[in-house]
Amino acid sequence: MSFVPLLLREFSRPMRMMEQQLKLMDDLFRPAIGSYINHPRLMEHSEQDTAFEDKEKFQIQLNLQDFKPEQITIKTMNNNTIQIEAKHEEKQDENGFILKHIVRRFAVPKGHDLQKASSALTSDGLLVITTPKIPKEEKTIPITHEQTDTN
Repeated sequence: MSFVPLLLREFSRPMRMMEQQLKLMDDLFRPAIGSYINHPRLMEHSEQDTAFEDKEKFQIQLNLQDFKPEQITIKTMNNNTIQIEAKHEEKQDENGFILKHIVRRFAVPKGHDLQKASSALTSDGLLVITTPKIPKEEKTIPITHEQTDTN
């Protein structure tokens, strides 16, 4: 009888035990993570929250349908950041209490005028913030002719 199979089996036992423990941990955490990732309310926010830039403007769109206009604050920070904060106090529902508080910050690309930023909240709860591009100024520089003395 050869000792090699017995020896190999003994050396691989710790690896099998570790593999089983990792599988148990994976099974333990996977349902919780999956349920949050695929939760319809969270998906709803991530699909509609966007920021984009085109030739004329930089625009942010956030789904804030659970908030009233007076519960939303928009601030500019450091001349290049827009911060949106939405918060409502605790409410009671059939399962307990709910408190929602969202803070999002967006870096505004250079060349946009934060002083002229505007916002609108649609009837279905979509907040749209727009910052226009600063128009590029062209200035013609006149050329003066100087007479040189050849004396």
